[in-house]
Amino acid sequence: MKIIRTMICVALLVAGLSGCEKMIPEIDLSNNLEGSWEKVYPEGVQDAGLVIWTFSTINKESQDPYILTIYVSDVFSGDSEAKYIYQQHQNGYPGVGSSTPEIYLFELDHDFMQKDRKAAYTPAARYYVKECSKDKLVLTREEMNVDGPNLIEGDVTFRRMGLCL
Repeated sequence: MKIIRTMICVALLVAGLSGCEKMIPEIDLSNNLEGSWEKVYPEGVQDAGLVIWTFSTINKESQDPYILTIYVSDVFSGDSEAKYIYQQHQNGYPGVGSSTPEIYLFELDHDFMQKDRKAAYTPAARYYVKECSKDKLVLTREEMNVDGPNLIEGDVTFRRMGLCL
């Protein structure tokens, strides 16, 4: 009798765990990231400007390089714009356990005078992608390698521009 009861408990436990298999939704950067995103300020924060990140590609056939244009319009300091090269990276394997997509930003300046003639890009920042859907993008900055003033934000939430929410 104990063996049957134990087997029933094990079967129920396995059934319960297999029902929780996909608790963390997969994040699809390849279909959702490209486009313009407007910063969403936390509730109660008085925003006096506009921050737009636009993810785009120069060469659609090769998808390389990816360009991020950051535009900031502030009523006190005016308009600013900066461009970075970005690269998508996936830690782990999608669909197997948890995989964490990342976005690496590199300064657009490069050095073509290297011996191997390849462009050398300077790392600027790394973000974990917490959410990337058709209308919402949530980034958590993990590190930053830029000295002096810049337009790179810390943790930030965006909504896609052009969508009525």
